[in-house]
Amino acid sequence: MTSAQTAGVPMDMAEMVRLAALPPAELLAETRAALLLIDLQNRFVLGSSPDAQPASTKRVIEPASRVLSAARATGIPRFFVTVGYATGASDTAPWMRRVAAMGADVKSRVNQPAPSTWASAIVDQLTPQPGEVHITKYRTSAFFGTALDQLLRGAGIETVVMCGVASYGCIIATYIDAFSHGFFPLLCVEGIDGHDPALHKAAMDYMGPVSSIGVDDIIRVWTAD
Repeated sequence: MTSAQTAGVPMDMAEMVRLAALPPAELLAETRAALLLIDLQNRFVLGSSPDAQPASTKRVIEPASRVLSAARATGIPRFFVTVGYATGASDTAPWMRRVAAMGADVKSRVNQPAPSTWASAIVDQLTPQPGEVHITKYRTSAFFGTALDQLLRGAGIETVVMCGVASYGCIIATYIDAFSHGFFPLLCVEGIDGHDPALHKAAMDYMGPVSSIGVDDIIRVWTAD
């Protein structure tokens, strides 16, 4: 955490400008961070069913696992956020229209109230451990309609390191909301992906290098003496 915030003193303009100019690894080293793992559920990472050919997004598992292990070993707070399957008044036609455009079979909701347990579960290699926070969201952003903002502030978090899918959906929505809520969002580039390569590239280009950091740099910062 920055010295001004540690002392409980409002950050002055010079300090804000200094932090704004830091490269991602230096920013991570100078601020209190949390790891945010978004929608790393079987249906998004592996595919439509246990018997299906694994999706290309499976490649995020290994780097996300490395970052998660480093966070656990060094006491970095971990927040798992997964999308739930809202029913009744919790759902809306505009939201269903959006997820239908992304390929979801919303018509099945009339007769099938929820996806399978396997589909909604976090992939085995990233299963939350006791004491780790697991939040369910019902929209794109991890901040919308959840207690994530309050939980991060309560822990004194300034920077959120993000892994998950999809870059052009829930990741970019959470990225924008993180900025709007006053946090520094950093993207673990190897731990973020999407099924559509063109959209993935466009999203990562939009979020930009100022917010991108590699797995090795994250681990180096978090495990430094």
